[in-house]
Amino acid sequence: MSTPTRPAPTDTTVPTTSQVDEPRVLVVAARPDARGLAAAQVRADRVGGEAAHSQDADLDRKLRRASRVIVLDPSAVRARLTRDQAFTAPADTAARRDLLSRLAPFQDRVRWETRPAA
Repeated sequence: MSTPTRPAPTDTTVPTTSQVDEPRVLVVAARPDARGLAAAQVRADRVGGEAAHSQDADLDRKLRRASRVIVLDPSAVRARLTRDQAFTAPADTAARRDLLSRLAPFQDRVRWETRPAA
C-alpha cells in the first residue's frame, strides 16, 4: 500500500499580481517641451501615473498601454494666474491640434484638464 505524498512547501505556487492588471494613468502635457513635461510630472506624481508631453517619441506606445489619459492644457491666462505647478505650461494652437489627432484613437480614455480641481 502506498502512502500519499504531499508537496514540499517550496513546491507551492503563489499567485503573483501583474502590473498589466493595474490601471495605468498617463498624464500628457499639451505643451511639447521640457516645461510641459515638468508640469505633467507634477500631476502624474499626484495620481500615481506616468508623464509625457505631446511630442514625446514614445507617446503612441504609452497611449496604447494607458487605461486612462489625462491631458493638461491650461490657457495662457490660467497659466499666469495659478500657483498649481501642473497648470503653468500652456500650449500653442499647433501643438494642441497635433495632440488632438494623436489622441483620436484613444478618445474613450482621454480627459482634458484646463484648470486645477477646486
